Amino acid sequence: MAQNKLDAITQYTIKIFKDTAQRKKYSDAQYNKAVEEFNSTHGLLLLKRGAEQTQANATSYNYINFPYLNREGMKSAMDKYRRYVYEYNTEVQKENKEITRYNKAVELPKCIELRDLKKITQVYENKQGLFAREYNKAVEALSKELQVSYLPKKRIQKVKYTSELVFNVLVGFYISQLKSRNTYLQAVGRPTRVLKNDLPKLKIDNRKLATHTILGIPRLDFCKKTAQNHIKRLREAGVLINYHYTNQYKPISVHFNTTIVQVLEGKSPKKQNSQNQLVTRECEKKLPYNSDSSIYIKRKEIKDYENFIAREKCGLESKGSVCPADGYKNTTEISTAKRQTRAREHRSMMRKLLPDFLQTTPENSGTSSVLTRNFLSKLMDDRELAQELTTGKYNSYTGLSYHYLRKIEQYGNVSTDEFRAVLIQDVIKSSAKIWKHHSSVHVGSWKNAINELNEVLFSGITQKETLIEKLKEYRFKLEFARKWFLKHNHNALYPSLYFDVNRKSSSGVGFFGLHSVWVSHQKYKSKKSQEQNASRRNESARVRKASAKRRLDNAIRAYRKGKYTAKQLYDYVQDNLPYEYVTELTNTLGNTMTA
Repeated sequence: MAQNKLDAITQYTIKIFKDTAQRKKYSDAQYNKAVEEFNSTHGLLLLKRGAEQTQANATSYNYINFPYLNREGMKSAMDKYRRYVYEYNTEVQKENKEITRYNKAVELPKCIELRDLKKITQVYENKQGLFAREYNKAVEALSKELQVSYLPKKRIQKVKYTSELVFNVLVGFYISQLKSRNTYLQAVGRPTRVLKNDLPKLKIDNRKLATHTILGIPRLDFCKKTAQNHIKRLREAGVLINYHYTNQYKPISVHFNTTIVQVLEGKSPKKQNSQNQLVTRECEKKLPYNSDSSIYIKRKEIKDYENFIAREKCGLESKGSVCPADGYKNTTEISTAKRQTRAREHRSMMRKLLPDFLQTTPENSGTSSVLTRNFLSKLMDDRELAQELTTGKYNSYTGLSYHYLRKIEQYGNVSTDEFRAVLIQDVIKSSAKIWKHHSSVHVGSWKNAINELNEVLFSGITQKETLIEKLKEYRFKLEFARKWFLKHNHNALYPSLYFDVNRKSSSGVGFFGLHSVWVSHQKYKSKKSQEQNASRRNESARVRKASAKRRLDNAIRAYRKGKYTAKQLYDYVQDNLPYEYVTELTNTLGNTMTA
């Protein structure tokens, strides 16, 4: 396999080949045949699959199947970084001595030609953003061209100790980014393999780097500009290479120097699902080998079974004290507790097979999580709920927050029926405010209302997100009814009558007669949203118009001061301002614009 860095065209060709093989689902034989044809055309670039992979291919292996870094890799990287920086600073010290000797020979320009002065100015102004070594090369080339030294060289900065802390944080970021990359690729069923000469780049956000914390404690505690200076110093020292800058809104991307940070080769865990499980289990029961003949075993089993029946008839065997398996030789009882723990043992053994960096234990998952238990504990017996409603316990009840309900929807292990049951009781508790000042509501009336609402509310809805949206409608209707009864000083009907499904007209003064109110409210919200959007658009147009007018006035003022010619002014207005300002410019300055 080629050891040199592949060019962009070759890498793209390899990518197209792999995508085609994955899309057409080649078998090992088909893939190996295609690899032979590809390598015969482009050189030895790809490896075969399966047993056909030769030892020669194995020695020239140029891929990393599962790139990752662990604690040992990070410790090795820090040791190599310190050695590299020490050698770099030693070399910088020698170079600075040569730079000092060169700067002493720099002459002050006394009488210089205009052509030479332009060259000096061009180097001094245009090369300031370069690293010190690159700037010094430009100065040295200028000196050879002019045969005299007019510009001094820049001293090369050493790498300070603080940059070691920055490098440590960057390696930590890289470990996290590699882990996220591998997890994502495994989730979508794509290979994690990568070329050794094309490893994933480290993405650096200078603001996040400067404000990085561990357990709430700042790790570096300096500003964004300081972080940028440290990154620049590491780039100049060659610790960070292949720098790429997109724009100010996106993070920069770099590679680590491969002599300092070496990405390790890991073996990804085998993916299994419920339809494809291991046939043999690690925690299976192993019975001892028995060399007795089958006839002898059969006779002994019959005899042991007869003895067991005889003991049972005599009352010598108590219930649950003997397992039927005890009647067989070399076989012990399989207890219920042991059977229940086998699944946990199997899972623990599977976790031991994973690498250290993949051993994560999910928290608060399953029906035993605190989030799920707390939510399900809100469910009450209908009779108890009716009694508490009668006593006025929920007269000041505040419903469950929508943020909490969406959290349950996303992370709680709750079925749709359980979710619906909790929301129904939440609606009933919220309705208690309507009868806050009524003292004659009995338990039976509440119980009948609960029975009715259990059948009607949220009927036909199967999605939790839709249940939450429907809850907003029910809460609006209840709040509207409460305010309406207070405003008109009117007592509501008993709960069993108020929540009667047959009272669908507004004259029935029932809950299900408020649908027209909800529709009117939705129309009002839609109209208000449209008015707000129109107001924002008008404001934006006004700001753009004022900005364009201000720019036009500034351009005309500059033209009158002689900074612009008539042609430059016209081109500026035509290229940067709306078309109507070209006409306004012509009307303002007259025929001068055509000159």
